[in-house]
Amino acid sequence: MNSWRNLVPAPLAAPETRALKAARLRTMTGLFLVAALVVSFGALRALTGIFALALFAGATTFALLQGVLWVRAKNAADDAWLMRERDDAL
Repeated sequence: MNSWRNLVPAPLAAPETRALKAARLRTMTGLFLVAALVVSFGALRALTGIFALALFAGATTFALLQGVLWVRAKNAADDAWLMRERDDAL
């Protein structure tokens, strides 16, 4: 009997390594931080003044850079996974 993976019309993504998982988690953490800052920006601005804007800019920059780096690393891993040498007899 064929494996269900042989029946899938599109190739599956590469297995997630520790480095890719860490990058994904950093990206998600950065996005959650930006979301929390957006929701509480008024209160944070009243509490910290101009520091709130700097914190928001830093969190946004972190999330953006981590997102770009993670997407590039994930695409490279997926490309390497798809182009790997496989035994066609299996």
